[in-house]
Amino acid sequence: MAGWVGEHMPYTLQTTRLFDDCLPADTGLSPLPNRDPSLLISEPEGALLGLAGDIGKRRAKGQSLEEAMSIAASLRNLRPKVLDTFLSHCTRVKVVKLVRDLGQASGFPWGQGSAAARRPAWPGRRWSSSRKDRPRFTLKA
Repeated sequence: MAGWVGEHMPYTLQTTRLFDDCLPADTGLSPLPNRDPSLLISEPEGALLGLAGDIGKRRAKGQSLEEAMSIAASLRNLRPKVLDTFLSHCTRVKVVKLVRDLGQASGFPWGQGSAAARRPAWPGRRWSSSRKDRPRFTLKA
């Protein structure tokens, strides 16, 4: 199947660990309603952290901050407790800080009271990315 996909559409496969070993691997996965129960997809809270993890990647097709802000602005109904579970197990500075900033910018309750907004994430550490074709992107401590 990978050969067929590669012939008809460009794709990349990447693996990145976002969470510590204490978070069960199936956390935040569920089937679509009335669909094949063996096909699991990320729930919105986990997908947001995955999206945040892809921002600033050096590959050409990485998500942009503008796209992430637009998506976060549409996520009115994220569940704060579920988001907090993911954030408390997240091991990546960039992801926690970016979700914090996206949440605060969204103005929705999930962004104002999340674990990332309440606690400093890796105090004193900032995350920065720069590319020739884009301005420097920095997440403050």
